[in-house]
Amino acid sequence: MKARNCCKTMEAELAAWKANVYDIVRHMEALPGGEKEKILPNIEDLHMLIAEMDERIEQIRDKCTPETGIADIQSEREAFDKSLGRLRVTAEEAMRGLGAGNFGG
Repeated sequence: MKARNCCKTMEAELAAWKANVYDIVRHMEALPGGEKEKILPNIEDLHMLIAEMDERIEQIRDKCTPETGIADIQSEREAFDKSLGRLRVTAEEAMRGLGAGNFGG
């Protein structure tokens, strides 16, 4: 796979996860006061995660050019894989906190 294709794939996947996390945050923020208070730390963590994804997307855009080789983006790819693993865990924890059956309205 060419580095450019790999970068675009990483960027698209991060953007999709960011949208999913943002939807979870919106749902959490719409909860009634008492329920929202219980999960407030989760909401703050998810906002930080969204900001981190924004930074990572910008890094990918900045570092990936037509001249970039796959070896040139190895560290970014490793960071992406690590972040994605953490993101999945965080999203799953948020869903459990919401009571997954109530999500999606």
